[in-house]
Amino acid sequence: MITKRDLYEIHSEKICPYTGMASPEFAPLSAGISYRDPYYHIRRFNGDHYVFECVLQGTGYVEFNGTLTRLTAGDAYILHPCTFHHYYSDHNDPWVKIWFNGQGNLISHLLSDYQLGFNCCVRNFWKSDYLMQILQKLEKEPSLNKNELALLLHQHIIQFSEQLNGLQTDTSAPQIMKTYIEQNLTAPLNIANIAAQVHLSNSRAIHLFKETFHMTPYHYYLSRKLAIAQDLLRSTEMSIQEISDLLGFPDYRHFTSLFKRWTGVTPSWFRNDLSTRDDYVKPLPPA
Repeated sequence: MITKRDLYEIHSEKICPYTGMASPEFAPLSAGISYRDPYYHIRRFNGDHYVFECVLQGTGYVEFNGTLTRLTAGDAYILHPCTFHHYYSDHNDPWVKIWFNGQGNLISHLLSDYQLGFNCCVRNFWKSDYLMQILQKLEKEPSLNKNELALLLHQHIIQFSEQLNGLQTDTSAPQIMKTYIEQNLTAPLNIANIAAQVHLSNSRAIHLFKETFHMTPYHYYLSRKLAIAQDLLRSTEMSIQEISDLLGFPDYRHFTSLFKRWTGVTPSWFRNDLSTRDDYVKPLPPA
């Protein structure tokens, strides 16, 4: 378990490698924490993996796309393979940062979907929870089922994308509910759970959410779960039962029925049809 005290100790780096089953679709490599090392630096001219990092303390620098950026506590960045990047700690105030490295088509597809298909930084991110969960899970069980890690990484990417695009500045009730839904996609949510986040009645929460996003909170919740299901069907070798279980559907039949209502086809047909390289965007029917 990583404690607050660990962050103040002077070490070089804590690395937790992934030793479980990997595939071309998703291959976790390792996660870790880089401690206060004034000589820390990484330089890659043509890397072969994705890098997700959050600065917890101190100062460092990241160079990519011909630009050098100074980073401090709370900042985060994503680096892509096959690009030049150089990142290093400040000599006088070396950083502490948490990171995850991975490969695979699923990461590429998610970053593209969330408009992060490039090396990028975000200021005042302050959301390292999902990377911390990945690290803690690998520390406890290095051969963990990679699907658990994929979902945590997906949530991190969602948060990063929202912050980069300025959505985090919206503290209205509809946006708070939307963010809560995004962060709990595998949980068995209902309208009471969602409305409680903004201290509104169920009917008032539904009205405000629908007024802003043109669908009910529950319809949005289902649409996001099914969008992830499409990603997993298209980009992984997980069975339909595994996807149903991973996304928290009550049972296989419920998932299959709901998926067909959303896309017009069964999960099996969706996976086998080459035209599903583009998402189906058919709206959910009225509740």
